Amino acid sequence: MRAMSLSDQALQGPTSGEVASLLSACREKFNEIVSEVLQGKDQEVHRVEASIFKHLMELGFLLLNVFFSNHHLGDYGPTLETAEGTAERGRPSAKSYFSIFGKLNVKRYLYHLGADCFAPLDMVLNLPLRCYSYFLSEWVNQLTINRAYEPTSVFLKKFLGLELSVSALETISQESATQYEAYYAFKKTLPKTAPTGKWTVVSFDGKGVPMIKKEAAKIQTKLGKGEKRQKKKEALVGVKYTIDPHPRIPEEVASHLVFPEQKKELPLGEGKTEAKAQDIRYIASVEKPKPAVMEEIFEEIKEENFDNAPLLCLIDGAQSLVSSLGAAFRRIRNKVIILDIIHVLEYIWLIAHLKYGEGNDAASHYVYDHLLLILKGDVSAYLQDLRDERKTGSWTASEEKVFSKVMTYLENHQPYMNYGQYLAQGYPIATGVVESACGHVVSDRMEISGARWGIQGSEAILRLRSVSQSQDWEEYWAFYTAQFREKDFLQTEDNLLNLQEKMAA
Repeated sequence: MRAMSLSDQALQGPTSGEVASLLSACREKFNEIVSEVLQGKDQEVHRVEASIFKHLMELGFLLLNVFFSNHHLGDYGPTLETAEGTAERGRPSAKSYFSIFGKLNVKRYLYHLGADCFAPLDMVLNLPLRCYSYFLSEWVNQLTINRAYEPTSVFLKKFLGLELSVSALETISQESATQYEAYYAFKKTLPKTAPTGKWTVVSFDGKGVPMIKKEAAKIQTKLGKGEKRQKKKEALVGVKYTIDPHPRIPEEVASHLVFPEQKKELPLGEGKTEAKAQDIRYIASVEKPKPAVMEEIFEEIKEENFDNAPLLCLIDGAQSLVSSLGAAFRRIRNKVIILDIIHVLEYIWLIAHLKYGEGNDAASHYVYDHLLLILKGDVSAYLQDLRDERKTGSWTASEEKVFSKVMTYLENHQPYMNYGQYLAQGYPIATGVVESACGHVVSDRMEISGARWGIQGSEAILRLRSVSQSQDWEEYWAFYTAQFREKDFLQTEDNLLNLQEKMAA
């Protein structure tokens, strides 16, 4: 849209009779509130509190009407100069504005320039393209990214008196997520802050999202014998974070993982504090292919210098993720791929249970001894032990399969199991950050009891939750509310500069 020239005189104008009438109604409402408070000495305080809140909502509605009425229908004169020529004033037109105080009809003049028609007041006040106010939308988002739509609708009705259907809430969420990619593209243009931790770490994992029937039907069209149709679509979760070095010795880690109850008794852990992930950026998508999600994380770190400190890539062992990760981060040569030690531990337990059964001290000691061997970097020695045991023991066909499964896993991932080096350098060796993200970004909302999702609805919530969990919400919402004004309204360069300065600060 065109830039406009609005005179101060046109913007101010005299106070109208309508404004005076509304101000009188505001005073009456305020006096009513005060009167009820003074006369309510013997009432239960929570009822007084609820009554005050209800009256304040009504007062807010009146004050918002005062605000709009004081703009004199956006009348900036018979003509208005724009960058594209002189626009002529036409007739007033009403626009619905759904605020936290209720619905208003905002009347404002339309101006015409050739075939184009626009309302200058919409531009000056940054009215939303749809009826829902940005403030109301933010309220809705803060509720719906953490709880189901139906309870949110009930909550808004009970406490704010607002009638918002589930469909309306879904619409607000989906529209609020539309600037996600534009925001992060814009954020990359801002000055970078120095990373808090020494190592930069990336990690990825998948988490299922329960889908509505028509979406679930698309997931797997041809079923094998005995297979059940999937009801979930996998969302890929990615994290990027920094962490400080935390050197450990193999005995310390093995003891902690196998005998956690003895941790306080170990002198090895005294005086040490566990390194914590910092500067975390979360990403979760059910819509994008895995390489695209990884590419988004790559874009976050591609400008970093990894000459002296390698990029650490933590994996859970899924071969598809390993291949995709290698392709997405191929331009970063100095990187170390690390297999999650917890997954390795689970495979050792399979052999321990096979040999000694469950709940047996001998099984725990077996796991400790062989985990310690692996943590010292001697995976080959454990593989040889497994080969020898497999040959000399009398195993059933199903037990043979367990040996084969464990040995194949270790052989395939041996290049990523140099744990002796990792521990000495202080690298993280567990995927706890991304696994935690699978819970608090995806599961905690997407798997609420009874929830079923379409692609668009789930993607919107995942985007908004990713923004929130990444501590980017305030910046994102400032960007979101400014973008429509930047795109379609006036003084684009000036407004964008102001936003840039605000976010950089």
